Amino acid sequence: MRALRPSSRIHAVAAVTVVLGVLAAVARLCVDGPVQIEIALVFGAVIALGEAMRITLPGGRDNAPLAATVSLGYALTDRIGGHPAQWSASQVVVVVAVAAAVGSLPQTLAGRPPHVGYLIRRVGVTGFVACIARTVLYAQVGDASHQEFLLLFSALACMGLLLDSGWAAVFAATTSPPLPAAYQAPAAWAVPAQAAPGTEREPGQDPAAGAAADTGAATITASAAASVSASESASERGGFPRKLSRFLLVWVRECTATARICPAVAALAVALALAADPLGLWVLPIAAAPILVMQRALRRYAAIRATYQQTIRALSRITDLAGYTEPGHARRVCRLALAIGRDLGMSESELLDLEYAALLHDLGQLSLADPLPGGATVSAAPAVVAEVAARGAEVVCETGVLDRVARLVQAQCLPYAAEQQQAPSGGAADEARAAAVLRVANDFEDLCNAEPGPGAHIAALARIRLGDGGLYDPQAVAALARLVRTF
Repeated sequence: MRALRPSSRIHAVAAVTVVLGVLAAVARLCVDGPVQIEIALVFGAVIALGEAMRITLPGGRDNAPLAATVSLGYALTDRIGGHPAQWSASQVVVVVAVAAAVGSLPQTLAGRPPHVGYLIRRVGVTGFVACIARTVLYAQVGDASHQEFLLLFSALACMGLLLDSGWAAVFAATTSPPLPAAYQAPAAWAVPAQAAPGTEREPGQDPAAGAAADTGAATITASAAASVSASESASERGGFPRKLSRFLLVWVRECTATARICPAVAALAVALALAADPLGLWVLPIAAAPILVMQRALRRYAAIRATYQQTIRALSRITDLAGYTEPGHARRVCRLALAIGRDLGMSESELLDLEYAALLHDLGQLSLADPLPGGATVSAAPAVVAEVAARGAEVVCETGVLDRVARLVQAQCLPYAAEQQQAPSGGAADEARAAAVLRVANDFEDLCNAEPGPGAHIAALARIRLGDGGLYDPQAVAALARLVRTF
């Protein structure tokens, strides 16, 4: 039986911990008995409604602002309708867990099941806030003033949302991005016994020449295996600092991506908890109104972004349909470039520009009188590659809103050393890094298609790693090696 991968172990441990916590809360609630059941049912119904209206934001992030606001509000509420809120942290966990499960059913039946990590974060973060608020905070500051409760609630809500982003970063940092099957490395990186594609001896060929070709192919494959093994050994030696740095980068990226939502959720959750005393259950529709307006705006924003991406993906197929590139080339390059960019900790905006540039990077090939063999720019003359990049950048510039993408498309033809000289710091340095990632992904895809076969990705990685000095970004090449080896 195969052992779980480290990322799978982290997800399994988190899931088991939350499940055990929910079971413990159920057991405790059975012993103590539920209180204020009508209020719990109303809060649970609103949370379930919020989960049923869950939206998927750009980047594939599930988000339910209404459910998050009401869950935090239920955990923080001290008094409601002029009476003390007597429910325990265990009741909060059970209500939120059951409501989240019930609210996820419509989305699941519609073919949009929530990610396991999303449910873990929803229940775990709410349970954490409830435990602090209901077992520690209220026992110590039960007689605090309204202003003091405002500060305490705000601190707890912000702490809970930071914890939510932290768990999202853990799941994102330990989840390997999907790559095309053609790039997935075999379990063992041994040198194949058979000759590499394109090195079989033809009838009448000199056996010595055939042996030399076989030896050359084996040497390339062995070099790739050795270089990747060395890269992995170096990565393992500095494993924890690298993992910590990657986690912090992803955490910042998650906080930035949800910066438009989290402050509103925290503020409305605190307002709900404070206003529940004079307003009673009427606080729920009052708090839900602005959340629903915000959610509608987010849904429209996500729909516009999706339409934008679909349009660019459709444009990327022009070179395929015209016979200038292999079918699906742009999408494969895009997926690989995004995987490398995420491994390097690129920000959300950088990844978006990289995605668009990867989809449109070969648009300039339409200006060529004769298509390149296989559409591969890696084997074309530098002048031709520069011409393709320049023509493609001109087309992208015509949109008027993709200037950064156009610069990435034009810079993809430059060697890494030249890019570093032209972009010493700031935004230009970020663009240089994205262009370097695009070049590595495109050349790897071209080399894999040049000699398709079981060992194509190994030979392609070897040629990139053993290429001319200063041609590729060493960090991007190292990230590519990690990705190809992991899958």
